[in-house]
Amino acid sequence: IFLGQGALHDEFNRLAETDSRFVVWGAQIPGQKYCTVGTDNMLGGRRATQHLLKLGRRRILFLGGTDPEAMQRYRGYTEALQEANVGIDDGLVGRVEFEAESAEAIVDGLLMRKTPFDGIVASSDLIALGAIRALHRKGVDVPRDVSVVGYDNMLLSRLSTPTLSTVQQDIPKAGRVLVSKLLDWNGESRPELLSTELIIRESCGA
Repeated sequence: IFLGQGALHDEFNRLAETDSRFVVWGAQIPGQKYCTVGTDNMLGGRRATQHLLKLGRRRILFLGGTDPEAMQRYRGYTEALQEANVGIDDGLVGRVEFEAESAEAIVDGLLMRKTPFDGIVASSDLIALGAIRALHRKGVDVPRDVSVVGYDNMLLSRLSTPTLSTVQQDIPKAGRVLVSKLLDWNGESRPELLSTELIIRESCGA
């Protein structure tokens, strides 16, 4: 069982041509020859963005990297904006890795340039928490001034101030499915997509 793909797509495809029995936790990628188990990242990103739109937020910043999972969450974000007839602003897309410090740097830069935004969809809870820390440091109130949604429902999301709204993945179920796929392996690649749930907490304001 491999947890995450990173840049190993081609290597996994080559491994799939051997007799190796394996399964990968991660996003489905076009052209893959191996079995993945992951969550519906596009739906998760769309639900997070739709919630902020329902709250009246229109200048929504997306924070995420270029890994397959983050890119799918970004596609969900853009779909929700298009459905709401809200224009996609490239200036409101911050490419950051899965760490708090890079998110802080992006938000610091936007605030310094006085780029207006009233919502944040982050592709991980760590990114969201880093963004909130940068906002608090500049005296920007969350959620009054900016509503924030993370992704993963880490323990930290329930302990932060304010508590973090987030998209939850069913990790226990994912573990069971990964093991089941491995035990029932018959040489065929049958990826499986699991559902997500939006958890509403204080960082959205509603």
